[in-house]
Amino acid sequence: MGFTQQSIGKTQARKDFFPLVDSLTTSASAVEITDHDKPVAVLLSYEHYIALTSKLCMLAKTSAYPKSPNLIGSIKLRTDDLEAASEKAAEQFKQSRKDSASSL
Repeated sequence: MGFTQQSIGKTQARKDFFPLVDSLTTSASAVEITDHDKPVAVLLSYEHYIALTSKLCMLAKTSAYPKSPNLIGSIKLRTDDLEAASEKAAEQFKQSRKDSASSL
């Protein structure tokens, strides 16, 4: 997805939580959180989370239905009301997951 990754211990992550979250909104990055040098979690922006989960859904869909069109990159959010667009995308994603679960 074109982002950089940094690694930080969970104690330091707790101390620097708000600046870490703020840094995710200003740069394309992910933060790996470790416990005794062992990765235990990843912190990434909501935008990158949606992109990642959408890509996973598309990959799962294309393996089950090989003739499906590739829609990655076809969704464009208008930035004049980013909060409303984000909520709408999240709701559509939730509905898509429900639809997928019911079709299984």
